[in-house]
Amino acid sequence: MTKVILDIQIGETLKAFRKRAGYTQVDVVRKANLYGSRMSESTYSKIEQGNRNIFASDLVILKLVLGFSYEDIFGRYENMILNDKL
Repeated sequence: MTKVILDIQIGETLKAFRKRAGYTQVDVVRKANLYGSRMSESTYSKIEQGNRNIFASDLVILKLVLGFSYEDIFGRYENMILNDKL
């Protein structure tokens, strides 16, 4: 499996979308597991805290569970790169 290395912080964004959906971390993990994720509650908590990398497949599943877009996760970082190059 491919991992997304957390060189950019996505945990706070995941947490914001989780809270917006009215889910607990347990809710998110249970819903993710229904899509085939093997992520544990501990793992998800560490991802939100920025202390653990995330599998690309789990990021796709979290997108489905929490309803965010890839732009929500990576857009700010992309804009920073583009602005540095201008």
